[in-house]
Amino acid sequence: MKKESWIKINNEIFFIKEMIIQLSIGSHASLQLSFDIKTYPNYSNVFFNKYENKEKFNIVGKEFEAKGTIIKTIDTDRNIMNISLRCDLLNHKNLSERREEIIDEFLNND
Repeated sequence: MKKESWIKINNEIFFIKEMIIQLSIGSHASLQLSFDIKTYPNYSNVFFNKYENKEKFNIVGKEFEAKGTIIKTIDTDRNIMNISLRCDLLNHKNLSERREEIIDEFLNND
């Protein structure tokens, strides 16, 4: 069984099929995410709303945090949604730092 990758936006987890991160000379970065909207149909509404409202948000992944993220483009068909994003600041986190944050978050939610 293939373990899915995930990202977290506003304490909501989204499972992703594929992710590409492009770093720039400055602090900003570009991200491309692919989602299986056949399996998770509610993702379409969530991301279209963020796009239409030009909403800035933060993304937390297993090894990174993207702050000040905005959706540039959305490409979709009946099964897959591809989203191109730009973030103001991308922080790469080492595994031990992320593990401590996840443990603290889990313990504080009980």
